[in-house]
Amino acid sequence: MKKATFLKASLISKGIIATCAIVGFLMQMTLHGWHGLRYYTNQSNLLVGLFMVYLLLKYRKDGHWSKMDLRLKGGVTVAILLTGLVYHFMLAPQKTAEEFWTIENFLSHYIVPFGTLLDCIVFDKGHCYKWYDPFTWTLLPLVYAIVSVAIALITRIPIGNNKDGPFPYFFLNVDKYGFVGVLQYCLGLAVAFLIGSYILFVFKNGFKTKERL
Repeated sequence: MKKATFLKASLISKGIIATCAIVGFLMQMTLHGWHGLRYYTNQSNLLVGLFMVYLLLKYRKDGHWSKMDLRLKGGVTVAILLTGLVYHFMLAPQKTAEEFWTIENFLSHYIVPFGTLLDCIVFDKGHCYKWYDPFTWTLLPLVYAIVSVAIALITRIPIGNNKDGPFPYFFLNVDKYGFVGVLQYCLGLAVAFLIGSYILFVFKNGFKTKERL
């Protein structure tokens, strides 16, 4: 593929992902309420949307992306991938058909997560990540879990019709599972997240794409 075509495809991909992420986020907020800001799904989709816009503006200004940009994008990629995987395997089985088959649900939980991963695999240059980056990336969901539990325990404000009350997800429900149970869930997800991060690390550092961008 010619350099110009490859670049154009990369920019279009990022534009589509940014649009899907922002549209999905706004649909979630307007259709289901702004209390949805407490969900990791919506926070991670907003993060992807804003970061893709940043990448597009950065390329327009500088004509390239730095290794730091791509390292940050690696973190954003696994963060949103966690959204898709946790939803599909842990949350989707609990949803009704009416809740599952919606445009905003597919945008937020499938199109954006796996589209971002595909963009990373196809377009990002290899050999940009540091060996410790996956550990740094793992801090994001861990901080989210800690802050979310703290907010729930302090405010006790329910999240819409969420049956877990002030807790955004069942695996963060301290009232139901206790601190030990929630800690076990979080550590399990953190280990899975770290493994996924290192799989991406090995793939991108072991299979270098052409340095066109």
